[in-house]
Amino acid sequence: MFRRKRSWIAIWATAAAVHAQEVRTVTISGEVRGATHTHTVYVALWAERGFLAQPIQEIRIEPGHDARFRFAVAPGRWAISAYEDRNENGLLDMGLFGPKEPSGFWRPFRGKHKPHFDEVVVAVDRDCADVVVALR
Repeated sequence: MFRRKRSWIAIWATAAAVHAQEVRTVTISGEVRGATHTHTVYVALWAERGFLAQPIQEIRIEPGHDARFRFAVAPGRWAISAYEDRNENGLLDMGLFGPKEPSGFWRPFRGKHKPHFDEVVVAVDRDCADVVVALR
C-alpha cells in the first residue's frame, strides 16, 4: 500500500512539472527607434506560420507616447517588426522597391526582397529586455 501511494505522488509530481513547462513564458520588451512620435507606430510579433500575413500579437503606440513594447511569449523562434504609419491608414504601405513608410525588424533586414522568416527570426529562451527595432 505504501508503494502505491508513492507512485501516485510520483505521477502527480511529474504532471506538475510538465504543466510548469507548458506555461513557461519569457518577456520580450524594448523600444522602437527612429520614429518621429507624430504618427502611430505599430509593433508586431510574428511566428513562422502566418509570417507577414497574420501577427501573433500587435501593439499600437499612439503619437506622442514612448515607443516601448512588451510581449509575453513561450520560448521559441520569434520575429518582431515595427513601422510608423505616416498616412494613418493602419497598413504598412508598400512600393515597388519595398516599404514606403519607415519600418524595421528586431534582427535587421537589408535585403532587396520581401524578408523570409529565417532572415529576421531570433531564438528566445529567456527574457530579453533591451530589444531595439530601428526604423529606416
